[in-house]
Amino acid sequence: MGERNYEVLETGKVPIKAWVKGVPFEPEARKQLQNIARLPFIYKWVAAMPDVHLGKGATVGSVVPTSGAIIPAAVGVDIGCFTGDTRVSLFDGTSRTLREIAEDGGEFLVYACTPSGRVVAARATGRKTREASELLRVVLDNGEEIRCTPDHPFMLRDGMYAEAAHLAPGTSLMPLYTKTDKDGYTLVQQNYSRRWQRAHWIVARCGLLGPIPRFDGERTIIHHKNFDEGDNSLSNLEFMGANQHSAYHRSLVERNQSWHSEEFERRRCEAIRAKAATVEGRREMSERGTKNLIRYMTERREEFREAVAGNGRRGARYLRGYNQSEKGRAKSRELAARVYTCERCQQGIKSPIGYANHRRYTHGYNHKVVRVDVLSEREDVYCLVVPGLNNFALAAGVFVHNCGMAAVETSLTAKDLPENLHELRSAIEAAVPHGRTENGRRMDRGAWGDPPDAVRESWGTLAARFEKIAKKHPLVAKSNNIMHLGTLGTGNHFIEVCLDERDHVWFMLHSGSRGVGNRIGSYFIDLAKEDMRTHFINLPDADLAYLSEGTEHFADYVEAVSWAQDFARRNREIMMENVVRAARRVKGIPPFTTDGMAVNCHHNYVEKERHYGKDVFVTRKGAVRARKEDLGIIPGSMGAKSFIVCGKGNPESFESCSHGAGRAMSRGEARRRFTVADHEKATAGVECRKDEDVIDETPAAYKSIDAVMEAQSDLVEIVHTLRQVVCVKG
Repeated sequence: MGERNYEVLETGKVPIKAWVKGVPFEPEARKQLQNIARLPFIYKWVAAMPDVHLGKGATVGSVVPTSGAIIPAAVGVDIGCFTGDTRVSLFDGTSRTLREIAEDGGEFLVYACTPSGRVVAARATGRKTREASELLRVVLDNGEEIRCTPDHPFMLRDGMYAEAAHLAPGTSLMPLYTKTDKDGYTLVQQNYSRRWQRAHWIVARCGLLGPIPRFDGERTIIHHKNFDEGDNSLSNLEFMGANQHSAYHRSLVERNQSWHSEEFERRRCEAIRAKAATVEGRREMSERGTKNLIRYMTERREEFREAVAGNGRRGARYLRGYNQSEKGRAKSRELAARVYTCERCQQGIKSPIGYANHRRYTHGYNHKVVRVDVLSEREDVYCLVVPGLNNFALAAGVFVHNCGMAAVETSLTAKDLPENLHELRSAIEAAVPHGRTENGRRMDRGAWGDPPDAVRESWGTLAARFEKIAKKHPLVAKSNNIMHLGTLGTGNHFIEVCLDERDHVWFMLHSGSRGVGNRIGSYFIDLAKEDMRTHFINLPDADLAYLSEGTEHFADYVEAVSWAQDFARRNREIMMENVVRAARRVKGIPPFTTDGMAVNCHHNYVEKERHYGKDVFVTRKGAVRARKEDLGIIPGSMGAKSFIVCGKGNPESFESCSHGAGRAMSRGEARRRFTVADHEKATAGVECRKDEDVIDETPAAYKSIDAVMEAQSDLVEIVHTLRQVVCVKG
């Protein structure tokens, strides 16, 4: 890993490895880390990131590996992944495994879906995300089986998500239905309308081919350059006018070129033979051949009958004899009487045909869960990064979430933004409730007084799980849950418009599970303290109370914090959707897409991971996971730089990095030390609030982001450097 960047603090129990070279390290935070390191269940050592500072119980900017216990300190769970043999449907008409996509590198065009059910095209890249992970098997009613980590979210039919471990028999998932029309084009059923749309026009209307041109007096056509109507890869599609398209095809015939030439025919046959040698190719050709044969039988019925008129004459008498024999009649009676049990509803259905019809017309295919099995084996797992949309379709026919989103690159550049950015900031502030909350009362900026339909629909999916938790722990219900879904909050939460080193525009935000997540955390901290008193366990700090694995409170906490993380993810998604929608309405900003990368920003969570040959719980409080090639975001303060980074997978930090600059002083100290004039000077050039209510968030209240990045150069590599031009604070 090169020169060691951290210093080692000995504590008597386990050491502390602190990446703090060149950045302030307050004595109070050092003492707090030493208290954590004295706990009996700490594994190996505690890691401190360069943004480390004093927190409640556990230090902010700390990575705490534990064996057999969890400290409930603002933690959650991260998004999981799939085994390497899981296949993904691609727009080029093929499917590939996640392992192949990750190992081959580059971008692939996948099917994605908006929360409203609109199927779209999106660029994606693949990567291995975990090693030796725990697995579940999700069985669908089309017979497909998906092996994934228990925490991976599946897209439900209403556009919300549920983790694999929470899927129940009968759960309806967002489906991907495709078929081939009589001309060989791929058709996709739009889930929001049930209408079928040609895949190449989905690609075009997502803006991936550039602006759709108009041709005077002609329809706009999309030409498939290799004449394979099922291959909708970007390099194969080209806009043409209808007349131009017809003339082009006539010229090829007249000149005996392209597919009519001997050279083209030779290359075509070689390509077909090579493809037929692969498992995927044989399957694709078999499916295509079956469709072609059925079309031929249907559309050219008389010709087909003439072609097969003599078939079966030799075998007819043998088949007739068997059917009329006692053995044949017994077999027929057996087949007709055989009862098949439907795995969905357990109903007994006679005969294979009856069983197939029952499944088709009673339950439908391709989108319902039959069962979820816990597996004993462990495997490396993979996922895709799908910018902006954060989901993709498996070849099994359902949509699943990708690895997270907190920053989205757009197709805009600096010159596309208006000179005066106040209107853009105002539009974002109007679209996303932010600031202090008064429980949804009049004049409250920080919560919904009357949540919009999109928020109510999202809460509807979360509500059943929340009610189950609240039934067992009623105090959890005393929180502003639905009114905070899709809101920003206060403190260091923010929404920003940034420019990278190429002057590309990014939208970035930071927020979490809001009031309800805080309530869950506080409640279970109190339960943990009660457990400590019950068992006469003395701690150096009461806020370090822990829950032991195998106890009822431990299991309840994992369930509750998992729900809170789903709430937080949907909270960010709703906000980002509203930010993008608001920006599109600002006068002077041209139409744009969000087809760059999306970056995960989880930095308060616990997850079971494997480190140094053992499965342990890793709690990252104010820290980001930074496995090799993990994308992350490390924001600076208002007016400072932020960074999109790629993890180096340093094992000594338990594959972690900082989550930001980290506070250099308390909020009270910042308000005492700085003035509004100081803040205005520090945020010059940034469209943001410049009043006394945000003095505690002024840049000088935070550590130098440049020093923080230098201190963790062995943990991450900088991919993009962002500078804020708009900042919304609560």
